[in-house]
Amino acid sequence: MLGKGGTDWMKKIELMAPAGNREAFIGAINAGADAVYLAGKKFGARAFAPNFDTQEMVDLVKFAHLRGASVYVTVNTLVFDDEVADLLEYTDELVAADVDALIVQDLGMLDLLHRRYPHTPIHASTQTNAHSLAQVRFLKDLGASRVIMARETSLDIIREIKKNVDIEIEVFVHGALCVCYSGNCLFSSMVGHRSGNRGECGQPCRLPYTLLKDGEPVSEESFLMSTKDLMTLDRLSELIDVGIDAFKIEGRMRKPDYVIQSVLSYRNALLSKEKSRPFRSDDEIDKLKRVFNREYTEGYVLNAEAHTLNNAYRPNHMGIEVGTVKSFSHGKVEICLSGDLSVNDGIRIVGTEEKDTGNVVSRIIIGSGLVPIAHPGDVILLDSADPVSPGSVVLKTLDHNLVRSLDIYLDPDWKMIPLWGTARIVVGEPMEFDIHDGDGHNVKFKTEFIVQPAQTAPMDQNAIRNQLGKLGNTPFYWESLQVDTDGNGFIPVKVLNEFRRDAIDKMTGIRANLRRNPTIVPESSPIIVGQGEEFTLSAKVRTAEQLDACLDAGIRVIYHEENLKIQPEKHPEVRFYTQKRRIWPEKATFSLSESSLVSEVGSLWASAHGLGKNGKLLLFGDQFLNVTNIYTAGLLLKSGLSGLTLSLELQKDRIQNFSSLFIARYGGNAVFEQIVYGRTELMISKYCPISKVMGANQKNCHLCEHSDYSLKDRMDFEFPLLNDGDCNIRVLNPKPLCLIDHLDFFRDSGISRVRMEFTVESGKETESVIEAFQHALRKEPYSLNRRGMTYGRFQH
Repeated sequence: MLGKGGTDWMKKIELMAPAGNREAFIGAINAGADAVYLAGKKFGARAFAPNFDTQEMVDLVKFAHLRGASVYVTVNTLVFDDEVADLLEYTDELVAADVDALIVQDLGMLDLLHRRYPHTPIHASTQTNAHSLAQVRFLKDLGASRVIMARETSLDIIREIKKNVDIEIEVFVHGALCVCYSGNCLFSSMVGHRSGNRGECGQPCRLPYTLLKDGEPVSEESFLMSTKDLMTLDRLSELIDVGIDAFKIEGRMRKPDYVIQSVLSYRNALLSKEKSRPFRSDDEIDKLKRVFNREYTEGYVLNAEAHTLNNAYRPNHMGIEVGTVKSFSHGKVEICLSGDLSVNDGIRIVGTEEKDTGNVVSRIIIGSGLVPIAHPGDVILLDSADPVSPGSVVLKTLDHNLVRSLDIYLDPDWKMIPLWGTARIVVGEPMEFDIHDGDGHNVKFKTEFIVQPAQTAPMDQNAIRNQLGKLGNTPFYWESLQVDTDGNGFIPVKVLNEFRRDAIDKMTGIRANLRRNPTIVPESSPIIVGQGEEFTLSAKVRTAEQLDACLDAGIRVIYHEENLKIQPEKHPEVRFYTQKRRIWPEKATFSLSESSLVSEVGSLWASAHGLGKNGKLLLFGDQFLNVTNIYTAGLLLKSGLSGLTLSLELQKDRIQNFSSLFIARYGGNAVFEQIVYGRTELMISKYCPISKVMGANQKNCHLCEHSDYSLKDRMDFEFPLLNDGDCNIRVLNPKPLCLIDHLDFFRDSGISRVRMEFTVESGKETESVIEAFQHALRKEPYSLNRRGMTYGRFQH
């Protein structure tokens, strides 16, 4: 079996492949994947892939296990309370199907599933945004056996984690990159009502934008937020040396040829390193480009500079360049080739003036004749209904011959398993079968049937071997089959067939490791958490003018960014919280303020282990902890939060029931906060379009501190850009959220605080918003210009 019997060094590294359909699944295993990750029809972060129903997964798990591969199922969406019962019914089926692990994002569900299935590994999804040692420690304590690191995590951080935490670490080595830290993106959800945290991402980051500086364009419209694809084939040794346990290929939405070629290329690279033989990476990279690429980057994991991750040119498959247009006339385009081109290849002609033109090559004309394939240096004619300009670049986006060569891996019987067997058949004794497969599995089988002496013609060795050798529709073949017999017995063919089937069934069961008796532990009784507080209006600020406006208006709960100078001794009536960064700076010393607003779980672990300031800390959870159900709320409160903010992806009916469900489960209420005003942070990114466009191409260029920058989309909406203090860019919604008409609803629903968030508002704008909300809170008439504001996901 491919990948088996290697050195201990190689056994530590698992090559994982994606599968969105059966063909990709079979192709991945045949090409050499150690594991395949996939999703069912629900709760998976690729809702628009075909995916698999439960019976399909039962069959695929057996297929994989027989061939020595593992199957991991993604249950990596945020979960609402009304979905939990359905989720548990679904995961019970998955565990019964003998899947090898569940991949989970939702923290409450991760905790619940670990306790429910103590013998089923739970992997923390990259959607948990783990990018620090403390976060990984929190997830391990929660029950994760493996953490899939955020793509922004560097090798230095991963090395530190592997040295200090006994847990499996998985990293992406190939495929699409999100421009936002995973699990922190609300762009598609808020703009298009398609939640990335629910598997519905509409990829607005792949659309064209124009960068504005102080309201004026400083770039052409291009794909400023679209990333290149990750490709680490040339530098796997560095990842291996750090001790990473699993290499992951992205692409559950991709075609089988992409999956197969990606697995082949990375398997070849790993085998070459194992056997210390030369590896021609250029050939493999060329093949990878042909199946899909948006240009390549080595990614943050290998310390690629942030500005190099963007492909502003195209957001889709780039293929490979194969020629240049010389002329166009009468429906024929003349091309000078720089690469091979065959009939049935797909091409795109990137016009210098016109829009791109794409088609499948139906015929190739050289001179006055037709050819099936043309080569570099040939000048050819192709049919084209659309005019194109001389100088236009010709890209091959489908390599028909390459795809056809990969079709062999789609055959379910392509990868057969060798068996070595010895059958002993002697008169007066039971029949015995001793089978092993070379992977350490052994079957010793003895029948109740006693071999009888032949009355006429005995069954000789060849006849017995011929009957036992018929393995039919199984994944096995005999590498060696020895028959030891005295040559005097007679065995009915039916008995021999049952003898063979029973032995093969036992080997199948051993290889498939079909437990079929999943351990499900009932939930323990939850504890009483606490109680809420009096309904109040809070505010988050980032400028001194906003802070002054809040203090002058008498706001008693204020969250502020770390760079603001606060004098709490002058305002003893105000409860101040320092807003801690969502992303841990790699080399910064970690600290927590006495009262902190936190957005990631590393802060909880750090606080519990005394890494913050001395004394009792008051930690409040922000919206990016993704609290969409009471299980996550209960977990985080028990982990050290004094209260928390509900996710902006919760809709009205779910908010209405949240507090009552929480009380029913935990025996008490808690301090829950809801954001009711502000420009929602749609994403936070390590990549900065300002630095890229303005030519700084370096971290800490400080350009954003001296001018106001924004991204303008095709609809002329302008998305403000803000720095987080460590050169991560925050993209804001151009439409402020405004739920001023629903304050009574939140009060009646058991929400303790309603928060206004101020980002780019002036002092005067801040004053007017606060005044309106205070009037509304007192049920008095208010004045607020609500043009261009949004309800977000509250009513959708």
